[in-house]
Amino acid sequence: MKKIWAMRKETDGVSPVIATILMVAITVVLAAVLYVMVLGINTGVNANIVISFEKKSTATNWTLNVLSVAGTDSLSKIDCNILVKKADGTTGMAQRTLDTMTSNTYYSGVRWVESGATVTAQAQVNAGDTLTFDRSLYLSGSTVVITSIDGKSTYATVTI
Repeated sequence: MKKIWAMRKETDGVSPVIATILMVAITVVLAAVLYVMVLGINTGVNANIVISFEKKSTATNWTLNVLSVAGTDSLSKIDCNILVKKADGTTGMAQRTLDTMTSNTYYSGVRWVESGATVTAQAQVNAGDTLTFDRSLYLSGSTVVITSIDGKSTYATVTI
């Protein structure tokens, strides 16, 4: 009887050169993924924002006018924490988000005023917004720090 099929007995697989190239490529891709994960290159929302202020003073108040909000992301009041330290190092206003500060109302001697006509809880931080500090509570040398709610990004640190 005649065999209809015959098994091929080739022992060669992928050439050693191609196998080496594939292993190096896979290793490089895994290293890049681990690098991104460990170093936190993708830190999330609002990582690339800088707020610049103009500082003014009157007999009764310090005022910080927002000159610009620059960066690759938008910044809403719900994304911002504000902390105010007095000149002596004590906490003047505990950390709170800007969305909890109703426009034109003082909280621990600090008032946030939005420049826009429409004031909502999630309004954007924009040029023209102001922070006003009661000068009797906050002496020269007090510090204002505005950070992301997760604390990973600092948008501004200003000494009044």
